[in-house]
Amino acid sequence: MKTAHRNIMLAFFVLMLLAACAGIATAATKGSYPKIELYTAPGCKSCKAASEYLGSNGIPYTAKDVTANESYLDEMSERYRCSSVPLIVIGDGKKVLRGFVPEAFQLAVREVLIKERQQK
Repeated sequence: MKTAHRNIMLAFFVLMLLAACAGIATAATKGSYPKIELYTAPGCKSCKAASEYLGSNGIPYTAKDVTANESYLDEMSERYRCSSVPLIVIGDGKKVLRGFVPEAFQLAVREVLIKERQQK
């Protein structure tokens, strides 16, 4: 019985995750994404994963290489109190993600889009 309950809970979690992903797809078309900035550095595997994810999903973003422009590093540390990459800023600072997890990114975009719609 415990196994069946665990399987049901797992299936429910997967369905909720898929629904959240579908919500992103329907809520955010190419033209409706909030502004996204990706602070990055060469050789950073998580930065590369984030960049590839954004690019392969057609999500517009601005890449800010902190090794090529020192002002980006200053911006990260002063404005966002962060000194590591990747740093993803969504919607002019409405959401700030340290590191890259696709599911966390999707949820953050969805939250920003919902807040923007509520303000209109």
